[in-house]
Amino acid sequence: MRKFFFVCIFFVFNMSIAEGQSLLGSTGLGMRLEPIEATQRALGGVAIAGRTPTIIPGDPTASLDLLASTASVTLQPMWGSYKIGSNQGEFSGTRFPVVGIAFPLGTTGVATLTLNSFFDQNSSASVKDTLQLMGHDIPITDKSDLLGGLSALRMGWAQRVSSSIALGASAGVYTGSVERSVVRSFDLDSLPLVTPINEFSDKKEWTYSGPLLSINLSWNPNSSLQLGTALQWSGKINMGPIGASEGEKQSIKAPLELKLGGNWIINPGISLNVGLSSSDWSNSGYPELDAVAVGRTTTYGVGLEWEATRFWSGPFPLRFGYRRSTMPFTFKGHIAKEQSASVGFSVVVAEALELPIAAIDVAIERGKHSASVLEENFNRLTVTLRAGNR
Repeated sequence: MRKFFFVCIFFVFNMSIAEGQSLLGSTGLGMRLEPIEATQRALGGVAIAGRTPTIIPGDPTASLDLLASTASVTLQPMWGSYKIGSNQGEFSGTRFPVVGIAFPLGTTGVATLTLNSFFDQNSSASVKDTLQLMGHDIPITDKSDLLGGLSALRMGWAQRVSSSIALGASAGVYTGSVERSVVRSFDLDSLPLVTPINEFSDKKEWTYSGPLLSINLSWNPNSSLQLGTALQWSGKINMGPIGASEGEKQSIKAPLELKLGGNWIINPGISLNVGLSSSDWSNSGYPELDAVAVGRTTTYGVGLEWEATRFWSGPFPLRFGYRRSTMPFTFKGHIAKEQSASVGFSVVVAEALELPIAAIDVAIERGKHSASVLEENFNRLTVTLRAGNR
C-alpha cells in the first residue's frame, strides 16, 4: 500500500493527456472533461462531495472522512463509433482524468493536491484533392493533427467548523499545451515527373497558464441529508507560442462555474444523489473561441446507491445513474450534447472504523454525443484506485 501511495505521487507530477476520445475535441478549446472519479461517474454526479470519502478536484470537503494520508488514481478508457452524414468510423482512447493526494489535518481538517484534465484536444483529419502543377493534375493529401490539452493543478484545504458544516477552498494553476501540425503529401507514382516534390509540413505549439480558485460548502442539516455547493473562479487562461511557433500571446476569459449537489438517505442502505452545474462561455474575449461558443451550458445528473451486501473488507454498494450535459462549443455550427446511463460499484480492500482506507471504485457508462450532423455512441469505463498510507 505504501508503494502505491508513492506511485500516485509520481503520476501527479508526470501525468500527460492521453489520446482523445471524441470528434468534439476538434472545436474551441476541445472536449470538456469534468474532474469526476468513478463514484461520481456511477451516480451521475457533478464533482460535489457525496457519502463516499474520496478525492475530488475543487472540493476538498469530499476528503474530510479519509482516516489516513490517501492517494488516488483514476483511469478511464473510452471507445465507440461515430457517424457524420454518410461517413462512419470508430474511435477509442484512454486517459487519467484525476490524480489526487489527501493529507488529514487532525480529525477535522484535510489538505489535498490534485491534477485533473479540463479540456482534451485530440483530432486528426485527412482531405484528398488535386493541384495543378507543371501542366499536370497532381493528387495531394492534406493531413492535419491536433494533440494536447488543458489541465488544472490545485492545492486544497477543508475544515469542519461544526458537526454539520464544513468549508473548503482550493487554489491552483492551469497547465498543458497543444500542438497543431499540417502535412501535404504528393502522389507522383503515376506521373512522368523527373524532379521530385517533397512533402510540405507546418507545426505550431502553444502552452497554457493561468490561475484558478474555488470555494465550497458542505452542510448536513440532519443525519439523512447532505447538501453541497462549489463556486470556481478562473483568471485569464494565457495561451503563448512555444519555440519557433509564430504568433502573439493570447488570453481567454474562463467563466465562473457553479455546482450544486445533494445526497438523501431514503432508508437504510438506499440513497439518492442529485447534481447540477452551470457556466457561461459566451464572452471569452477571444474572437475565434466566441465564434463557436454555445453560451450557458448546464449539466445535471441523478443517481441511486444501494448497499447491497458486504464483500471482502467492507460494504459492497451498487450505483445507478443518469447524466445529461451541454458542451461549451458547437460542432459545425450545431450545439453538442452528451447523455449517458451508468452503473457502478465499490470493493473495499481495507477498512478502519467502518470507513474505507483502500478501495477500488468502478463505473460503466453507455452514452451518446449528438450535434445534428454528428452522432457518437460511446462506452466509457472509469476505475478509481484509492489507498491510504498507514
